[in-house]
Amino acid sequence: MKIRIIAILLLALCVFPSFAQFDFGGPVSESGYGLVKTNLTFSYDHVFGSVPDNLTGQVSYQFVNKPYLKFTANAKLNMLWANFEDNRLSEPVDAWGIGLNGNHSYGSFGFTALGFLPVFGKPLALIAIGNAEWSNHCFGRISGLAGGAYIFKMTERTQIGLGAIAIIHTASKIPVFPAILCRHRFNDRFALNIYGGIFGLEYNPTPNNLIVLGADLDARSFYFKPHKEGWPDKCRFTMTLLRPSLRYKHRFGKYFYGEAQAGVAFKMSGHVTSATRSHSYLEFHEKPSFFLKATVSYSL
Repeated sequence: MKIRIIAILLLALCVFPSFAQFDFGGPVSESGYGLVKTNLTFSYDHVFGSVPDNLTGQVSYQFVNKPYLKFTANAKLNMLWANFEDNRLSEPVDAWGIGLNGNHSYGSFGFTALGFLPVFGKPLALIAIGNAEWSNHCFGRISGLAGGAYIFKMTERTQIGLGAIAIIHTASKIPVFPAILCRHRFNDRFALNIYGGIFGLEYNPTPNNLIVLGADLDARSFYFKPHKEGWPDKCRFTMTLLRPSLRYKHRFGKYFYGEAQAGVAFKMSGHVTSATRSHSYLEFHEKPSFFLKATVSYSL
């Protein structure tokens, strides 16, 4: 059940920032990644834990931008460093010997399709996402999801929606989960955002600055070949962190943004499975750790 709850939050985290375009207030707001013509984002975060360094680059380009349909191609590359101590692992294995520790690259490329249908005077937002995943060690898997949300309250200051998400990839039985979206702008400076795995109280001191006190979920993963008897030839490492934090976002130019984030990372789940199935071969322990993150982005 715990893993399913995490899956709900992670998927909603991926999907419902897309629906946040219904926000009509605030010059600098939460990212609408994938819903602008061109988006380039680079970030680096450091966690004082077993997977300390994560360098990320992602790009998207919107090929179709109609009021009722938006279609975006996207690509993402992560470079991670893992350094697990053996006493943090659930099994007596050599983390370096099986290839768990060291430098890892994780990439994906795919598409995001977002459509809108008027239902009883309110928008029904439908989304489909497909990705091919790979690493520097091997090809990973094909993954995707489909979902939707009905925005039953939509005013200039408040948007509330309910929906569902279906996971579609080679390691699932296509489970379906509920999802929720809630955004309310109290005035020109304060707003509340709740969607999926993100909670944030936003404050705009000036049109070019945004401060967010809240929490989000961070999922880190990569594929590797353990060469260990009894294990599959290809394995997938996944770690999910809950991160209460304070974030500051500043617009340097018309399309150029910078962001700094600091907080504490709590491990919610962490395990090694095969690339295409959910059976766990290894789990690990991780203490709460401080983290720092810096991001720059160009959105046109």
